[in-house]
Amino acid sequence: MGILSITNYNLRDKIALLRVDFNVPIINSVIKDSTRILRVIPTIRYLVESINAKVVILSHLGRPKKRDSSLSLRVVVDLLSKILNKEVNFVPDCIGKHVHNIVDGMTSGDVVLLENLRFYPEEEYNDITFAKQLASIGDLYVNDAFSCSHRAHSSIVRITEFLPSYAGLSMVDELMCLEKFFSFKLRPVAAIVGGSKISTKLKLLTKLAEKVDYLIVGGAIANNFLLFNEINIGKSLFQEGVNHLLNNILPEKIIMPTDIINSTGIVKKVHEIMDDDVILDIGPQTIKKIANIIAHCKTVLWNGPIGVFEDITFANGTIELMNIISNFTKTRNLISIIGGGDSLSAIKVAGLATKDFTYVSTAGGAFLSWLSGDEMPGISALENR
Repeated sequence: MGILSITNYNLRDKIALLRVDFNVPIINSVIKDSTRILRVIPTIRYLVESINAKVVILSHLGRPKKRDSSLSLRVVVDLLSKILNKEVNFVPDCIGKHVHNIVDGMTSGDVVLLENLRFYPEEEYNDITFAKQLASIGDLYVNDAFSCSHRAHSSIVRITEFLPSYAGLSMVDELMCLEKFFSFKLRPVAAIVGGSKISTKLKLLTKLAEKVDYLIVGGAIANNFLLFNEINIGKSLFQEGVNHLLNNILPEKIIMPTDIINSTGIVKKVHEIMDDDVILDIGPQTIKKIANIIAHCKTVLWNGPIGVFEDITFANGTIELMNIISNFTKTRNLISIIGGGDSLSAIKVAGLATKDFTYVSTAGGAFLSWLSGDEMPGISALENR
């Protein structure tokens, strides 16, 4: 991969700045999904137990434009302390004299969590001065946030110019899994791609059409393909001005819905869709068609929701297909790779866990960027050290 892992170097007794992604869903100050936190625990434990480091954790939460107490990372501390079975100290800032004073008082094995990086707009500007201020806290930098590595931000890219920089265990695992499975050596291969905006996934769809045997489309993306094939979609969500771009995607690979669920919960064949219909899920005929495809595939990739699964009325397509893929993963050794926006939520809605699939990425935009072959600034920064 061309990046340096923390396990390959003698880094003992250092102050390690660990960039993670604790951008977790929080409702009424309660963390609703801790998967991203759990993914980096092995790296924190390695730094603490194997190389006796002082661990200073960097992360963002949400998209604040200024300091916002509702987006403070303080909410993560209790859960993180419980998982690690050790006290994690929270520092209500991420740069400045107070941060230095806290870090100077740390002993080997201590863990502190700094405040939300995005309370400073300089973070998203990839600002060199902000990066220097962050780097001045530690002796080395560890990136264990694959899900943020498609962004050229100060704590992801610029900071590597000032410190010896390494990949964390989760980062290495993610890259190795994606490189292994995206070779698609075990065929036939099916890809399920959903979501609302086709423009953000055109490059991915084009690339997948060249690599996979079946390209199954769902969600509002499928609506664009239905329109392209002169099928009425009523008042359903779609994206204008992209029809000419769909010519570049191999039509023989595309699997579109043959029936749908409209906003009143009625199943309709696609040729029965009326002008006032809104498509919100795939129908039972489509589920059966996709299930038959998956049944003789060796590898399945899933990126993006195939319906409005947040509403249980329109979650059946997601639940059925998630369960089918999970079952075949366990009983037929299906290679199942799930990632992208809302993937963790969809798994939860289906009553499943990440362990029920071969690999589940916690990344959204980064997963999409990697699959599309786009440059990942955070990965490139590690490769260039």
